[in-house]
Amino acid sequence: MDIDDLYEHILRIEHTLGYMQGELVEIRKLSERVAMLEQWQSWLKGAWAILAIGFAYVYRGIYQR
Repeated sequence: MDIDDLYEHILRIEHTLGYMQGELVEIRKLSERVAMLEQWQSWLKGAWAILAIGFAYVYRGIYQR
């Protein structure tokens, strides 16, 4: 193995380690993203519930007459 092959091998290892480190950072951020999505989902469920209650109130007033 000459010096050029060794240098190329070291560069590939550095590239692979950098890629793995980037993946680990993204995995750490995953829990934050999941928490944010769960919060949005709860807000949307609440909004749909309020909208359904509003429609029920309007239709109740129409059909009582």
